[in-house]
Amino acid sequence: MLRMKNLIRLLVVVVTATASMSVFALAPVEAVALFKDRAVVRSLGGQEMLKLGETSPNGITLLEADPFAAKVRYQGETYTLTLSNRVAGSFAKPTQDVVRISRDNYGQYRSLGSINGHAVNFLVDTGASVVAMSQTLADRMGLNYRAGQLGTVETAQGNANAYFVQLQEVQLGGITRNNVRATVIQGSYPVDVLLGMSFLNQVELNDNAGVLTLTAKF
Repeated sequence: MLRMKNLIRLLVVVVTATASMSVFALAPVEAVALFKDRAVVRSLGGQEMLKLGETSPNGITLLEADPFAAKVRYQGETYTLTLSNRVAGSFAKPTQDVVRISRDNYGQYRSLGSINGHAVNFLVDTGASVVAMSQTLADRMGLNYRAGQLGTVETAQGNANAYFVQLQEVQLGGITRNNVRATVIQGSYPVDVLLGMSFLNQVELNDNAGVLTLTAKF
């Protein structure tokens, strides 16, 4: 009888441990975007932008964050995440950096990203030859665009003055590109940053059933 009780206890422990491991394996956590004191984290329950000290509805607490890594607490454990790393018993970096964006109600592809470590909203625009942003946003980011080349660009509102610059870093999900050609357009438009071909030429694009997949070429 004693042996039977011990066997039952052992089975309970094994089943409980296995169940816990299965739940954990099905609840990956990854860093989608990283910024100073903020991070976008994703789990099975969805994607959340967190500030320092905030906890997502799924129980992910952001402890530290900068453009390179984020420290989070999840299910009683503390993890350091870099882009595209997953918490699933161990860290595993994918062989390719891939970003998937769902089409919005206007038939457009929008996503949170960053420029030089500053969070921005991107609108994917294959009709734009370069990444384009408004002067208002550039001023808010502290971008020294006036050191760039002054010229004109054609917009929906007509021709506008613009500065042509090189962006140190453009990041979308796990895809980061450096020295990206861009233009800063006088005024407050476009509202979102147009993610043009100076970035998109460096990724492979696949539009399938309302989901745009961007895969880093190198």
